[in-house]
Amino acid sequence: MKVSVSETATGLSLSRLRALTAVAEEGSYSAAARRIGISHTAVAQQIRDLERAYDIHLFDRLRGVLNPTPACLELCDIATRMQQAQRDAEHVLARRGPSGKHRLRVGLGNSMPGIAIVGRILNLHPTLTVSVESGSHQDIMAAVSRREVDVAVLPNLPVDSRFRRFPVLSQEVVAIVAPDSPLSTHKDVTLEHLATRPLVFRSSGSSTQKVVDRGFRQAGFTPEPRLTADTRDAVYEAVALGIGVGFMWRYGTYRSDTVRRIRVPEFRSTVDEVVFALADERNALTDLFFNVARQFRPETTMKT
Repeated sequence: MKVSVSETATGLSLSRLRALTAVAEEGSYSAAARRIGISHTAVAQQIRDLERAYDIHLFDRLRGVLNPTPACLELCDIATRMQQAQRDAEHVLARRGPSGKHRLRVGLGNSMPGIAIVGRILNLHPTLTVSVESGSHQDIMAAVSRREVDVAVLPNLPVDSRFRRFPVLSQEVVAIVAPDSPLSTHKDVTLEHLATRPLVFRSSGSSTQKVVDRGFRQAGFTPEPRLTADTRDAVYEAVALGIGVGFMWRYGTYRSDTVRRIRVPEFRSTVDEVVFALADERNALTDLFFNVARQFRPETTMKT
């Protein structure tokens, strides 16, 4: 059967090839529909349209499972390459902002030291634009894996062959107090002393609070906080207002105008903040972020 140009244009599309590969890999219309986020009926229609437009048989049903024919497998191989090419094109376009300027996409688990590195990059390249996505460890890992961000900074990133990485700094949890606190002149403070003071804690899911809870537990104390806050900024402001002693990572913020950092010897563990990107993500903007990170000196850039 000869296929007309209009039928070919109607029959072949990325959406239909995407449905084809999903059915071939999942073995049913319903499973393919769940995977690509459209209805079971729509998936079935996509396959029927392809078969009708090109007079081709794409699947054999065996024991309730749709098995791809040899011709279907050939199409799936081509479709996979086409979908990858589409993603590559989208990634190139995403690196340009609305004005056409180069745009670097950065993912951050903590604001610092990532924002400090971004600030240094913008000083060096004032025409560059940067978009920052903040989120949980899991969210940022997923964004890098899906190439939704070019480069990211996360604490305690596990070794993974998918990524190239560079540990930009190592830091520990410290106590923070208001400038007029009796503790503000101390360089060190023990957990025994802190257990007698009004305390400001983070919510239980916080990486900071996990260190604090473990430290007090190992020291044999179970203090009740005066205030529990769900964000780092809320803890910072509460401490600045004199509500109590709080805790944060030493380089958790650039600000030092209203709090004093004090070392807690019992908080022995340190955490590495790691810059990372996909191992095959090689472009000028990603390389720029790594190069600036390698020259980053937190003790001179950020207040301690």
